[in-house]
Amino acid sequence: MAILRVNVAAFRQLMEHHGWSERDLSERMGLAYSYVNRVLAGKRQPGSKFVAGALVIGMTMDQAFVIDQSTPRPDHPT
Repeated sequence: MAILRVNVAAFRQLMEHHGWSERDLSERMGLAYSYVNRVLAGKRQPGSKFVAGALVIGMTMDQAFVIDQSTPRPDHPT
C-alpha cells in the first residue's frame, strides 16, 4: 500500500530560503500552526488541506511529498 509522506527537508529548505518560521508557513498555507507542526514533526499524516496548502505556497507534488511504496508486514506470519 502506498503512503504519501511529507518531504520535511524540502519544507525546511523553503522556510529557510524565505526566512519563514513554522507559524509563517502555516499562515501562508492557510492552516492551523498546530496542524502544520504535527505534520512536519511526523506525528500526523498530511491530509488534503495540507496537500492543497503546499500547492498554494508554490511547491509541486514532487517537491513536497514522497510516495512510500514499501511492502507492509503481514498481520499474521505464515
